[in-house]
Amino acid sequence: MIFSKKTIQTILACLLTVLTISSCEKFKGNTEVPAYLHVDRIIVGPQAQNAPSTEPGFYTSIIDAAQIVCYFKGDEAETTLGVFQLPITAPVLHHGNIEYIKVVPVIKQNGQSGTRIAYPFFQTIRLDNVVTAADSVTNLGKFSATDSTWTLTAHYLPLDQMNVLMQDYFEPTSFSTNFDSTFIWVKDSASAACTGKGFGMLTIPDSVSIATFSILTNLTPKTGQVLYLEMDYQTDLELYINLMGFRNGSGGTASSVPVMCLVPNQKWQKIYINLGRAWSVYNYNTPITVFFQLANPNHTGGSVRIDNVKIITL
Repeated sequence: MIFSKKTIQTILACLLTVLTISSCEKFKGNTEVPAYLHVDRIIVGPQAQNAPSTEPGFYTSIIDAAQIVCYFKGDEAETTLGVFQLPITAPVLHHGNIEYIKVVPVIKQNGQSGTRIAYPFFQTIRLDNVVTAADSVTNLGKFSATDSTWTLTAHYLPLDQMNVLMQDYFEPTSFSTNFDSTFIWVKDSASAACTGKGFGMLTIPDSVSIATFSILTNLTPKTGQVLYLEMDYQTDLELYINLMGFRNGSGGTASSVPVMCLVPNQKWQKIYINLGRAWSVYNYNTPITVFFQLANPNHTGGSVRIDNVKIITL
């Protein structure tokens, strides 16, 4: 069937009218105005009982995002608002009392923005009976007048729910470290340390291309456990992190697997490193050892400093 030009124009005009009427219908009536939930930062602190460590360095953290979940009385299930990068001002289409809010701390796994995860070693923060109002901001946590921020405090899982396989804070109160003698223990330099007074350091001269140091502890986590290395670090050169272990059928000969490379940085930085992926190459055989390589290909020299090192499992 062939339509005339005038008929086609008439049909298009009718369709446009229908679409316009339909679009207008969608927005008839009152549109609900959201309320907002706000938090500037999330820190980690020791819990009152069954804390995994008494060392202040254990609780250094860099939580850069959070998942927010709400439960409204009368609903059949919780409502997940989403994952938001800190500082957060999250809209919520509910006014009045929220029965509870769950805030799940999120970190950059291996220091990468594209691999953010809800860190399995942190407890979920729960806030009960939070009151909101339309077009108004409800602040979460405690207010600091020093920097005008609202802060929530997260906690690690209690000691009976996680296992600390290795920890080293390089403090003067310690009698030894878990690192080999290549790695120098600086015991009394509060101005240079990340926390406390001590840290570990390796300096590489111009003439040397690569230097190696290792954690002396032979790690024996249970098969397939979640396994993470946490530390604060500052490095002038690329720092390679590796695992040493035994593959099936290796005849008892150890081999190394690369975990990741840390690029130079000027300030102390916290990192959460997933060791489980590299460990899986060994089919979760134990023991395994963590060792580091400081690369100096351009023979410029430099140093690496690390502090607050721990390896933990669930």
